[in-house]
Amino acid sequence: MRLFYGTLSLAGFLLPVLCFGLHFTRRAETAWSEFFSAPFATWVISGFTWDLLITATAATVWMKSESSRLKMTGFGWHFLAIFAVGICFALPTFLFRREVYLNKVIGK
Repeated sequence: MRLFYGTLSLAGFLLPVLCFGLHFTRRAETAWSEFFSAPFATWVISGFTWDLLITATAATVWMKSESSRLKMTGFGWHFLAIFAVGICFALPTFLFRREVYLNKVIGK
């Protein structure tokens, strides 16, 4: 599972950063206003945006709860990763770290 989570984490970092980078290098003075208006540009895109926001909220609450339950440190980095890159990076990275942590605790 670590390889799977690691691969998703890498893709979850590279793909959004590539897209955001292209947006900000090509849009110049309108980049920030478009960045915040585009996710609600149409009803379809708004639906995907709300789906993602609700999923990110649920995942954040679960990651915090799971971190506390397992006494894992470093939740703050995952919380920052959600805002810096997205849930597609933060969640697989958390799951990867959780697997490593559980393997240490269980002794595999």
